[in-house]
Amino acid sequence: MKPINLIPAIALLAASCDGIPPGERYIEVPAAKVERVVLLEDFTGQNCQNCPAAHRAIEKLQEQYGANLAAVSIHAGEFGIPATNTRYTGLMQPEGNVYNNRYGIDEYPMGVVDGRGPLNSDQWAKAVYDAVSKPTPLSISLAAATDGATVEIECGLLSTAELSGNLVVWITESGITARQEDKDLGRVENYTHDNVFRACVNGIDGEAVTLAPGEPLSLSYSIPLRNTATEKWVPANLAAVAFLKKGGAVEQAARANVTNQPNN
Repeated sequence: MKPINLIPAIALLAASCDGIPPGERYIEVPAAKVERVVLLEDFTGQNCQNCPAAHRAIEKLQEQYGANLAAVSIHAGEFGIPATNTRYTGLMQPEGNVYNNRYGIDEYPMGVVDGRGPLNSDQWAKAVYDAVSKPTPLSISLAAATDGATVEIECGLLSTAELSGNLVVWITESGITARQEDKDLGRVENYTHDNVFRACVNGIDGEAVTLAPGEPLSLSYSIPLRNTATEKWVPANLAAVAFLKKGGAVEQAARANVTNQPNN
């Protein structure tokens, strides 16, 4: 992870910038000590004019945190276009609306960081900074590969303490070209959508797991590639995201690009 030395003072202090000279609106903070992979759920929509700014905020966070940030853009709510739309490419899945409604989100863009939220996009940097340095007993290893027909996922869990929760596994896709409303540009027909939530692999709530200290748990999953009239997954652009949720909080997350694994 790249060092993080500057965070907007407004994010850290929740105070007004009125009366603060522009050159003094950033304060130095220590680089975060990385303890975990943070899950950022970005609730967004193709008809949301303010959402592209939040997408750019995610890009900046990914530059800072690299593999220690697992960002997922979940299209939901009144500004979402269903993936079943036959006129143009839609990115909203039914499961995304379930998650959206559970968090009570009705304004967009909005985010949830390791289960904390809803948060406005200008609060994400501080929330991620705080979350990434929070100790966790859990490590998750994740690998995903496709033979062109299915995505096979291997997930390994290891905890230094007794731990119970629900393991949730998702598929995401980047590099999707589809329309997007933009506050500054208007309608962009060839907008590039990244980190898009595509599917739940093991159910909306995942599955319950219990870990004993020092005893690894290995789990395997498989999901067919979608190649329909309205959804065409590009294997090279897919990733798997896994996280353990304990109560309302995310204990640990992991992300792995899907690699090509031809059938022999």
